[in-house]
Amino acid sequence: MPALQEYYHVITSTAWMVILSIIPQDLVRTAAVLLGGLICVYNIIHAVRPQTLIKKLQLRLLSLEGKLQDAIDSGIMAQADPVFTAQIERSMGRICYRTSELYEITLLMSGGILPEMKAVWQGHSLNIIKCLRDVDNLEVDLEINRATVLKNRYHFWM
Repeated sequence: MPALQEYYHVITSTAWMVILSIIPQDLVRTAAVLLGGLICVYNIIHAVRPQTLIKKLQLRLLSLEGKLQDAIDSGIMAQADPVFTAQIERSMGRICYRTSELYEITLLMSGGILPEMKAVWQGHSLNIIKCLRDVDNLEVDLEINRATVLKNRYHFWM
């Protein structure tokens, strides 16, 4: 039996070699370019889908809320400038509201790939990306404040 399987594999691989040698090289290259193009287009479409972006936004917002809670628990926010603290609260509230609003719109447009592509065309994905940028900016502001407060705290030890 093992000898038959070896012959079968030899015959199949030989057949594939013959078939592939008959196909012109330009056709193989063209097929490879088309397949690569399709994979690239699929990845781009997947990256701008509102469903994908809203999940990313929710995770980033959850991470930001954790960092803010950590700053509050460690006393960093208590030592921060009151104007900065009020700005963080306003920005955080605005971003949370905007995220909920974008999530609602995403749920309303989640009837398949065509409504999602329509939402992308209408700029819904762009709005989610802008909100992601706001989350990133707020996170940077929070980290700068954390570094400033810690620097001032350790400055007194010298």
